[in-house]
Amino acid sequence: MNKWSEFLATQESQSLQRNNSMYVLDESALLYVGGEDATDFLQNQLSNDIQKLNEKTAQLSTISNAKGRMLGIFRIIKIDGGYLLIMPKDILPDIQQQLQKFIIMAKVVLADITDSFAIFSFSTDQQDLVSTEAYPSELNQVYQSDSLISLRLESAENRYRFLILSNNEQEAVNLWTTLSQKLIVNDSTGWRLQEIEAAVPTIYPQTVGAFVLQMSNLQLIGGVSFKKGCFPGQEVVARMQYLGKLKRRMYLAEINSTTCPKPGDELCVQGAEKKDGSGKVVDAVQINPQQCILLFIAQIEKTEKNELVLFDQPGHKLKLKDLPYLVTE
Repeated sequence: MNKWSEFLATQESQSLQRNNSMYVLDESALLYVGGEDATDFLQNQLSNDIQKLNEKTAQLSTISNAKGRMLGIFRIIKIDGGYLLIMPKDILPDIQQQLQKFIIMAKVVLADITDSFAIFSFSTDQQDLVSTEAYPSELNQVYQSDSLISLRLESAENRYRFLILSNNEQEAVNLWTTLSQKLIVNDSTGWRLQEIEAAVPTIYPQTVGAFVLQMSNLQLIGGVSFKKGCFPGQEVVARMQYLGKLKRRMYLAEINSTTCPKPGDELCVQGAEKKDGSGKVVDAVQINPQQCILLFIAQIEKTEKNELVLFDQPGHKLKLKDLPYLVTE
């Protein structure tokens, strides 16, 4: 996609905007899973029920180790001949290697096809901008043509948010140009902000193996099926769901600070002199010079007693914000 890359190089990112913006997803990647046995193979490896997917729907799903700890979270789209798994570029090689170990005799093909697609996203409150069939009206609905895929995403504050994939460079340039006449251009930081505000978790290299999926609220936003049968870590996930009590979950917060935390940064009880395992940052973005917004996973009891701070910034209070979806225990 040389023409697409050259075109993006001419686009200047403007100041970070919460809405009516479009985002270059240069930190995202696409893993293709195809072949005669692709459906059965993914059904045995992922947390969601792949058999419920069709070409007009998408899913959140995860892959975990035997201890139920997530190695990756991604969106899955079914296409003619296989599936596309959308995830951070930094974890794709390890996810591909993990899946490859289980192929054995199955007729399955794995391929990193990131460079074959233009990938971007946008968020808007302008209904007229998305009033065509190319922009589905319901969450996780997918529009597909021969060269374009459009996926309706989770969003905060009733915005229209879409992920766009195109394997036609000129079409991608034309669509971007049309949208940019009404939207502000941002880099991938804007994408991360949108994911954080929608409270959709992301696994980065720093947090691989750190969380069981229920800790990241995925059972609340359609990222797991408890009826589909076995997958790696399924016993741990099921035990937590039916026999245990969830002791950690994901929160949305803001903090007044000029230094934004990073994925994997530790939270601790206020006054702790060493890291105490109370929680970790999932993702964070600086929204202005004095403030950042973050998702973190931490012990419920300590969080809701307002006992936790960032270990590296103990003098800055966390201000909890309401999640954009209902939390049920």
